Amino acid sequence: MKIKTKSGFSCNLNEKKAKDWRFCRALVKCESKDESTLLEGITFVVPFLLGEDGEAKLIKHLEDKDGVASVELVMSEFKEILKQIGDAKKSQSSPSS
Repeated sequence: MKIKTKSGFSCNLNEKKAKDWRFCRALVKCESKDESTLLEGITFVVPFLLGEDGEAKLIKHLEDKDGVASVELVMSEFKEILKQIGDAKKSQSSPSS
């Protein structure tokens, strides 16, 4: 599956990984109000879904002039990626007209 975010980040994803049990467990942590739990989740799900190369590409894409990719930007971009995956799943499961 090809993904392209509003900020211009693009990558290919293996959709099967979004259905993996480990991914789903970590994704729940990404919604936690506890910052350490949230960070534990996001640091698993991003490289798991994007792969090491995809994660490095995302971080490079989000870096500011000082070379910093803020946690907030990474999470925002990743949420957009997840939304696109969800939208694709919905369109695949909807009946054809």
